[in-house]
Amino acid sequence: MTEFRPNAAPGDPSGQRPFTRLVVNADDFGISERINAGILQAHREGIVTATSLVAVGRAFEHAVQVSRTAPSLDVGVHLTLVAEAPLLRRNASLVGKDGRFPAGAGALAGRWLTGRVRIPEVLAEWSAQIERVLGHGIRVTHLDSHQHVHALPGLAGLTHDLAARYGIPFVRAPIEDLRTDWPPSRHGMARLTGATILRVSWMAGCLTGSGPGKRRPLRFLGFRDGGRLDGRRLRRLIDGLRPGGVYELMCHPGFMPQEPDIRGWAYRHEEELRALTDPSIRSEIAARGIRLCAFKDLTQSNLSRDEKVVADPIRG
Repeated sequence: MTEFRPNAAPGDPSGQRPFTRLVVNADDFGISERINAGILQAHREGIVTATSLVAVGRAFEHAVQVSRTAPSLDVGVHLTLVAEAPLLRRNASLVGKDGRFPAGAGALAGRWLTGRVRIPEVLAEWSAQIERVLGHGIRVTHLDSHQHVHALPGLAGLTHDLAARYGIPFVRAPIEDLRTDWPPSRHGMARLTGATILRVSWMAGCLTGSGPGKRRPLRFLGFRDGGRLDGRRLRRLIDGLRPGGVYELMCHPGFMPQEPDIRGWAYRHEEELRALTDPSIRSEIAARGIRLCAFKDLTQSNLSRDEKVVADPIRG
């Protein structure tokens, strides 16, 4: 939503070089107790500074308890319309005969694009999810979504409307620079396809006025490496951070979940946890002058006097 340009630009008479800010945000908090435990460890012993809470998650209450032991961990809401059961069972356009959301983003998108999902029901369900988190005394700093479904045209704008309604300062814009891995892999090609679809969907929403168009969000990283963010991939992402940039890195640390459906994602949760808690990674971040921060550190009230906040149109 905003772009931060701290300190002076290179060549400024003050001699100050702009520093880079990095929010490391762990998805899926509340979906499994073992994932919750991994996120907590990645925060206490590693570089994770924020997490996104699944209000309809099977381990929601456990996640709330965990969050209370780590007050420095930012918490957002991981808005959900897939793979779980809703809070409001009366919203018939959002669920199947089993009373659950569609299994994945592809199934939801098909229903959405054919007009079988009603916006007022999405609004009611997502409002209930946000209010459940707020009702547990959690200060919500950001919104994103499970499988990035808020990038669908219409849902992008709705997400920003909800952020404004509840005073939530940040919304994820899941647009990552497109790149290919070498040698190519099936996982890499699938993630590249997904990244391309997300970019097109999000920008379509912006162009039609159904998505955010007033301010630039944090630069997004991590989709291409989703579920497989090992040390090599993490170092490569760190190498690409630009001085003065403000980034959100999505990650999925955890211990091996016991739930069969979550195991079916084939995510390497423990490998990500090892990378995110690797002391050499933290040392490299510090050596490069990158400042780890939470979303709350980027709000206007928490910026130091010598930092300038600049709002630009989203350019992708």
